[in-house]
Amino acid sequence: MNKNETSRVISAGAEEELGVVHTVHELGEIELVDYIGSDRTVARAARTSYQGSDGKNEEADRRLIRRLWNDRHTSPFEMVALTFRIRLPIFVMRQHVRHRTASLNEWSFRYTECPDLFYTPQPGDVRGQGKTNKQMSGNPLDDETSSRARDLISQVNREAFTTYKDLIELGVAREQARVVLPVSAYTQIVWSIDMRNMLHYFSLRLASDAQKEIRDYAVIMARIVKKGWPIIWSAFEEGAGPFEEIS
Repeated sequence: MNKNETSRVISAGAEEELGVVHTVHELGEIELVDYIGSDRTVARAARTSYQGSDGKNEEADRRLIRRLWNDRHTSPFEMVALTFRIRLPIFVMRQHVRHRTASLNEWSFRYTECPDLFYTPQPGDVRGQGKTNKQMSGNPLDDETSSRARDLISQVNREAFTTYKDLIELGVAREQARVVLPVSAYTQIVWSIDMRNMLHYFSLRLASDAQKEIRDYAVIMARIVKKGWPIIWSAFEEGAGPFEEIS
């Protein structure tokens, strides 16, 4: 076996996605860095229950996976796992890590200095407070107000980073100097999650009431899952979707 061959089960779509860096907003990134299993992995795991997994075609797998998901017999979906590298603002990270069924490792600003990477909303994406659901954003603000808001956010980001660098220059420890950094600062994680919990993540973060900034991240990950695990995605979307932006 040469170094480009493997005996493990692979997904052709996932293989195409490995190492591809997707940009989110201006500075965010999502990259599939590893995975375990394919659509068939779920079907084979389920058939273990009755000691039969061979001789089945893709259509049989499709029917089984749909039935498993519809009946909420979800443990076989845990046999598939995905690992992403994700660069995201800290305020988005706080929502992302609410999903405690994943494993992660994060940039440490104790060990390294924070890079000059800060989130500012795009023009047209500065939103007012929601009127009906007061937890959510409402409609975009007018151009003049939006521009003023963006300037204020950018100013705070610049001043905070300048203060942070000044503290480092004074000799303040990195772990203390970081206290002045706003939640608009970017961090980066390696994030590993099994497919069952990935789909649960989508059910929450693709919902219409999810904050747009984290939804933008979820959309890209959902496109990767749809490409790499189309049968699983089809079963999920049949019950939860359709999601028009997941093309």
